[in-house]
Amino acid sequence: MAIKINVDAGHGSNTAGKRTPPMPQAIDINGDSENDIIKGEQYREHYANVGVANFLVKELERCGFDTMRTGWDDDNAYDDPDQALSDRQRAIAKAGCDYSISIHFNAFGDGKTFNSAEGVEVYIHNQYAGQSKKLAEAVLNHLVGGTKQKDRGVMPASLAMCNGNNMDVKAAILCELAFMTNLREATELMANEGFWEECAQEICRGVCEYTGIMYIPKDYIPEKAITPESDPRDIMWAQKKLNTALPDWLPRLEVDGNYGSKTRIATLIYWDGLGWGRHMQDDGTKIGKSTREALAAGRNQ
Repeated sequence: MAIKINVDAGHGSNTAGKRTPPMPQAIDINGDSENDIIKGEQYREHYANVGVANFLVKELERCGFDTMRTGWDDDNAYDDPDQALSDRQRAIAKAGCDYSISIHFNAFGDGKTFNSAEGVEVYIHNQYAGQSKKLAEAVLNHLVGGTKQKDRGVMPASLAMCNGNNMDVKAAILCELAFMTNLREATELMANEGFWEECAQEICRGVCEYTGIMYIPKDYIPEKAITPESDPRDIMWAQKKLNTALPDWLPRLEVDGNYGSKTRIATLIYWDGLGWGRHMQDDGTKIGKSTREALAAGRNQ
């Protein structure tokens, strides 16, 4: 059974406070040459929390973890109510999660002006930490190894989303990824999709290190032929790629790591669509080098 991890996005779309001071300039968050934040706007923490959380779910699932979500439901961060902390805890416990990771951006001062408080830190509970300290240390080690930031360490505190006892998990951590009240960290990190993805990758690497699971990078291509006996993560890679490459009218494969008849048939259809007639002599139970390269390159029918 796969390890199940809850990914929590702190606060809600309209939570009072929980936003930067007025931004001194317009900002393009995702590099599409269109400003997402106008000059003078206060950017809300939840938007960035969901940005990181969305990338983190993709990272974890690619590495073979099961996931669930609290505080958000999809990549639209603009319509999330502020789910009560007790409701989040109960949902995590009911789902039987092994771990929980809560995503936040930090603040200091009156919230009206920027100040010099800076850096990244990871919180654990001061009484009900369980195995959280080792998980927090592994995650923080990867976070501080990326974009240069002050290492504020692993901090114990009585925070609901770190209370492993109430959530019935082995470990629970809360990541404060940067200060939204620091001008550089707010404009260059918090309001930066590239930083969101980087943080997600670093958190996932820390989780993989802690759990002993191999980290699979975004550009991963399996080195060996994929067969029904392959690592389920490689089979899942093929299933995801086939779902993207096959015609829209075909039912999508369940990405479950099981190389069954549906995956075999999807492979045969993919070969046929590419005009690889010679492959039709095969039975579709071996995805070789040429097919893996075509899937990785995004070759569609």
